[in-house]
Parts: sequence; structure tokens; C-alpha cells
Amino acid sequence: MKDDKKLYDVCIVGAGFSGLVLAIKLARAGLLVCLVELNRIVGRRILSTGNGRCNFTNRRMGAEYYYSEAPLDFITDNHQDLIDFLRDLGVVNKNLDGYYYPYTNQAKTVRDALEKEINSLGIDVYLDNRVTDITKDDIFTVVSNRDSYQARHVCVASGGLSSATLGSSKLGYKIAQKYKMHVTKLAPSLVGLTSKDICLKELAGIRAGGIVKYRDYSCEGEIQFNKDGISGYPVMCISRFIGFDQLNKCLSDVKIDFIPYFSETELTSEIKNRFDKYNELPILQALLGLCNEKILEAIVSYSRIYSDTVVSKLDEEDISNLVYYFKNFTIEITGTKGFDSSQVTAGGVSLNDINTSTMESISCPNLFFTGEVLDIDGICGGYNLNWAFTSASFAANEIIKRNKHD
Repeated sequence: MKDDKKLYDVCIVGAGFSGLVLAIKLARAGLLVCLVELNRIVGRRILSTGNGRCNFTNRRMGAEYYYSEAPLDFITDNHQDLIDFLRDLGVVNKNLDGYYYPYTNQAKTVRDALEKEINSLGIDVYLDNRVTDITKDDIFTVVSNRDSYQARHVCVASGGLSSATLGSSKLGYKIAQKYKMHVTKLAPSLVGLTSKDICLKELAGIRAGGIVKYRDYSCEGEIQFNKDGISGYPVMCISRFIGFDQLNKCLSDVKIDFIPYFSETELTSEIKNRFDKYNELPILQALLGLCNEKILEAIVSYSRIYSDTVVSKLDEEDISNLVYYFKNFTIEITGTKGFDSSQVTAGGVSLNDINTSTMESISCPNLFFTGEVLDIDGICGGYNLNWAFTSASFAANEIIKRNKHD
């Protein structure tokens, strides 16, 4: 049985990716560490990352891949550090065009490697413990529904509101507010979008490449259509903005460019050439090959042209409409699929209240925050796990340095 009367050097609230990395780094430096985790296993959410494949970092790394209300000039390219950290744990990786995965293609490999090291280092892990409060006198007391744990330093690595079935929590935000820190507005990110647009009935089940555009934001990749919305890499990358607009009740439409390889001028020329060549064919046959057949039908319908119309009967206005909808296919969005379906929470504990070189609270010394609980979220592609690692590394470096001086 673990000794719950220990005075720990560090108590980490949350045994997700960030908390596990931090615990390993601290324990390797000789500090007495414990993890207090809501779930019955450590790293439960790791298992669902990257659709179970765990894209953990990216060769393209920098502040431009992240969002926050605060400046992000402290973000550097440290993706090799994370690769080396996991390799040291036995995780061999593979690089797919800059996207790094475990070679096994299984997120479980990463989770199991972290758990193995936690056990090897003898770190105390208290599972199935819902933390309810963190108090501070000379030392911290972390209070849970099962027990309490005392420590000289505490790190809140409890994540955000995403994926409730995997153990999401408001705890980190409540603790931050208790210690006079600001929490920004919160919205689901890396999540599918919902729509009642009639076109989706015909497009359900289709996957197509294109650029998804929302206001001033855009992202290219494969789009997946279903009867009640859209998803896929580019949709998820812009979803945070729709989440916040839904919160503020100012949603706009999503537009899709299905022909990103042509400019509008080039596409106009392409269509005119086809119409000259296939003058007596129905429009759908003349346009065959530009994109998915079902999408062609929808674009022709949007352009107010009957699908059996012969090309010779079309005029310049028809061509102009076709070009517009190929490049600006419009879908009326009703919102996102919500926090429960999202992979990450946008917004969080304000970085203006955090020393971003150490992850320490400015208002409460020796209280640290790492990972998703903070107001920083990345696009798809391994960026959020890389941030979990980065913030844990910042906190570990500071705590280790501080304890060497004690």
C-alpha cells in the first residue's frame, strides 16, 4: 500500500501525456513525485489520439501552428526532443511526410511505454481519484474524493473539456480562478461540424479533396461528408473558429474550393475548352473528371442548371456560376459537434498569468500548469501532443533547477 502521508516534491494532477512526461523527467532527476488521476488507467486519452495511431509531433513546428489570446513567441521547434524522449522509452517512430507516428501505428505503444517508465521509476500513481480542491499554506494539499496528498510543488495537467467519456475535467480552470488567474472563453476544437444543409443528403459518404474556408481561415485536405455535417483534416483545423462563433452566436457559412489546383481564370478557361470540345454533350459528361460525380451534380444544381442540359445551350453567366461554386461551394453550418466529440479544447488558463518559460503561475508560486488546460491549441498534425511535451519540459526544467538550489 502506498504511503499517503508522504511529503512529495511534486504532485501532478492528471496522468495524461503532459503529466506522464513531467513525472518521468522529475523522477529521473531524483525528485519524489506522485500522479493523481481521474481515470482507472494512466494515459487513457492517448489511446484515442490520431484515430488510435498517435501522431505525436511534426517536422513543421513553430508558433504559426498554434492559437492563443496571448503572444506565442516562446514556441520553438523542439520536435526532435520529443522524438528522442520517446525513442529512449523504446518507441520507434515513422515519418510520414513530416508527421511522426509510432512505427507500430498504435497509440497504445506510446501509452504503454510511458506507463512502463512510470512503474520502473517507482512513481506513486493514485488512480480513480477525482481531485476536488488544491489548498496552500506552507505546502500544497491536493484533495480528492478518496484522500489528500501533500507536496511542495503542484502541477495541474488535468486537460480540458474535450472527450468527456475519456475523463475531461473543469478542475484546472477552477483551480486557476481560485488563485486569481484568468480563464478565457472555451470552445471545442479539432471537431466535426454540423449542418442541416439539404446538399448533404446527396453527398453523404463522399470523401473529396479541397480547401475548406471560413471567414479569413482556410485549410486544405480531405473532406468527409455525412448526412448531418462535415469532417476531415481541414474541417477540424478550422473548427475552433466556428466553435467560438457558435458561442458568440455569429456563425458564418463554410465554403469549399473543390478545384484548388486551378485559379478562377484557369478554371474558366478549362470549362470553356471542355464546352467547345464537347459541345453536344450533357453538362455532367463535359465536366467529368474535374471532381467527384456527386459533387459535380451538386455544383451544377447550385448553378441553377439542369443536369441533362446540353453544353451548347449554356452561356457566359452559366460558366461564371459554375466557376464560382467550384471554388466557393457553400454549406450552411449550425455549429460544431461539441466538446464530447472534440480532440482538444480551445482557450483555457490565460498565458498572461503564466510565466511561459517555466509554466508557473505568476500569482501562486510553486503552482504550475501544463498541456491542454492552458490557452493554447494547435491544428491537426501532432501539435497538441508536442505542446503537452513542451510545457511539461519547461515545468520540469524549472522545478529541477529550483530543487537543486534548495
